[in-house]
Amino acid sequence: MNVKLCPQLAALSVRRPRPGRTALTRRSCQAGESGRIVAMVPLASLAALICVGIGVDFSGQTIAEQALRDQVSSCTRSSADWAALTAAPAPSAVAAADQCLSERGLSGTASFADGRLIVTSSGVYQTKLLSIVAINRLSTHATSSADVSQGR
Repeated sequence: MNVKLCPQLAALSVRRPRPGRTALTRRSCQAGESGRIVAMVPLASLAALICVGIGVDFSGQTIAEQALRDQVSSCTRSSADWAALTAAPAPSAVAAADQCLSERGLSGTASFADGRLIVTSSGVYQTKLLSIVAINRLSTHATSSADVSQGR
């Protein structure tokens, strides 16, 4: 069954885009918006890289700081226990803590006040991704204290 339509009805049955969308596309291209995505991709990539870098490097700094805390706490406990067995606990505790820090390759200070040994140390975490934006190092810090009672 072959039916011929008049030209006016045939023109109505053909699907055409709406005039508003075509006009909007032409206007956008004429206004220079077609190249904006090219400029946004590098900026979005840099922003994503910075966000990932913050996550990676700050979690790395946290892990490095926890390891430093563990080492300083270990030095403090062992030095306080050893100094409690000596006749003069204050100088013995400080000397033992300084020796323990140097044996572990840490820089820090030890002090004795009010029957407590206080050991502090600082370190540096070398960044992995934030070095792209000129942040090369993040500092770490740890402090630990222990009671030193003579004759344990």
